[in-house]
Amino acid sequence: MRYLIINFYSPLNLGDLAILEQTLWLVEQVDPQAEFDVCISDDAWLPDLPSVRWVRNWNFLLKQSSDPAHLAHALRQAHLRADLILSLGGGYFFVHDHRPVPIWATLALAYALRQRKPVLCLPQSFGPFRHAYQARLVAWLMAHCNQVLLRDAESLEMFTRYAPSACRAQFVPDTAFTLGLRWPCKTNPLNDPPRIGATLVDWSPVDPRLRVVQARYEQQMADLFSHAITTLGAEVTLFVQCQSKRRDFESDLAISQRVQAQMRQTLPPELADRVRIVDDLRRPEQALVAYSRMNAFIATRLHSVIFAASQGVPTLAIGYQPKSQAAMRLLGQAEYGLEMQDISAIDLHTLFGRLWQTRGEIGPRIAQAAQDLGRATSTAIHALIATYYRSR
Repeated sequence: MRYLIINFYSPLNLGDLAILEQTLWLVEQVDPQAEFDVCISDDAWLPDLPSVRWVRNWNFLLKQSSDPAHLAHALRQAHLRADLILSLGGGYFFVHDHRPVPIWATLALAYALRQRKPVLCLPQSFGPFRHAYQARLVAWLMAHCNQVLLRDAESLEMFTRYAPSACRAQFVPDTAFTLGLRWPCKTNPLNDPPRIGATLVDWSPVDPRLRVVQARYEQQMADLFSHAITTLGAEVTLFVQCQSKRRDFESDLAISQRVQAQMRQTLPPELADRVRIVDDLRRPEQALVAYSRMNAFIATRLHSVIFAASQGVPTLAIGYQPKSQAAMRLLGQAEYGLEMQDISAIDLHTLFGRLWQTRGEIGPRIAQAAQDLGRATSTAIHALIATYYRSR
């Protein structure tokens, strides 16, 4: 069969790429001859995926193209070729401002539905939304899909509240949890000095509510990392999990550099080199290897939580959207998750200290939990794809 995958944003976001690669892997287990057209919103770097043909998305057609007719033809042909259309899993159905809908994701899904072909929404977050009418509009559109999968209980509850009563969605964990099935957890290293990994995010250009807490978040992260260096003798690695050549705020590099600079101003000179930035990860499996070498992880990116958990690395999660806390609850680690907006009310040193002291117990538990979630996702997506594959 030929599959069209819509709503894939950027391969420079390792979380997005992990979801895409694992989706391809799961589909190919059911349909070994599968061929894919994948609509891409950022073509600054495209990985070599043998069964994939890249198709530039609506944002190129409407904002960036010198030849819109050619792009429109390619996009239309990709839809016409498809036997089954998959709206990729992820977290793109949200609105933090007064726009009525998330524009590009909504346009892509609406156009796909007009083709009168089966459309499946793979495991999504639903929300957050600033206004109830935004949630109703998006839920109404998603309800026209043949199947809607939602990746956490909070999304399922909100979707059920706003979707037409006849629509029934299904809970299926994030597709990236299946990474642990391909690259299972190995024994965590006993590093000397200890190694602590982290990802940092500046989401304030997207969510106005975070503008008042962003500077405080960065300062508290710098303080926490410096505390780990001075009290534990640790080495801290700031991983640039997301990069972008389109919009600076989408890259984790600038915020990592700011936090590193703050730390080096306060650390003793002989300890200043114990914080470093790694910005050369290009594939999810590279991130898994790198994160597996850590003794603990402090994650602001959702997929840092999933990558680290799949490798049995104890994780403290700081969420800029509800999805991170939802993942921590699925992993049985809710006590080690907090929202960025609440960061000033939490004693981070104490919370991280508790995580550190119990890391030997937490590691095997979260690795097993991630494996169980990955199996649940694999089973659900296999069954869904098989239904259409057998009926063709």
